[in-house]
Amino acid sequence: MKKRMIYKILKFIKALWWHINAGMPKANKQQILERYNICINCEYMDKEKYQCLQCGCNLSTKKIFMNKLAWADQECPIMKWNKINVTKSKRR
Repeated sequence: MKKRMIYKILKFIKALWWHINAGMPKANKQQILERYNICINCEYMDKEKYQCLQCGCNLSTKKIFMNKLAWADQECPIMKWNKINVTKSKRR
């Protein structure tokens, strides 16, 4: 159990590093819901804990900081959903 928790923490730190490095792009509510619906019906979804058994992510439809579904630069580890290309608007 302890090894699994450490593994999940390390995977999250790696995903967070890449997310920050990419400029922290966010998915919109529609994109989050599309990803969520794919995950909720996946064979690797623990429906009691709302947690992916492949990447360890906790699933939520909320657009919050600690939600991998809301991070546009992330992708499913078994390729059920891909990164979302987000164009940055130029500031003047």
